[in-house]
Amino acid sequence: CGNNLPAFLLGRQICVTLCMFIVARITTCDVDVFDGEDTVFHVSDRMQEFFNTGLPGAVITSIIGSLAWRIIASSFPVAFLELPLIYPILRLCLVVEASGICSVTWLLALIHKKMMRYKVDEVYIGTPEERAASAKEDSDLA
Repeated sequence: CGNNLPAFLLGRQICVTLCMFIVARITTCDVDVFDGEDTVFHVSDRMQEFFNTGLPGAVITSIIGSLAWRIIASSFPVAFLELPLIYPILRLCLVVEASGICSVTWLLALIHKKMMRYKVDEVYIGTPEERAASAKEDSDLA
């Protein structure tokens, strides 16, 4: 019973990230201003190139899709939990976490570590004792 909160938070974050990517992709336009196509809202060519990057869609999606809901939920928690869509969204987040997709990332990280031949930090920078000793020796030489 006590493991539901971390599971929910992880599933919620994955769900929010997926929704942001989908909405940002939908809100991205691709107008080729160099071929003479009309710009959206009749803006300048430079502004249209900026719109084509998808950044405005991502920013708007972040504000509306993530920040606004957090403010509403923190200001009115009971009313927020009584909204009709909240329960299915909660269940979706728990299903995503229960699917194990989040645990697969540890396996991918291990495979990446082996492929790149990463080593522990002590190999590169030494142990704290070694670093303290070398700092002392360096200051003795000066």
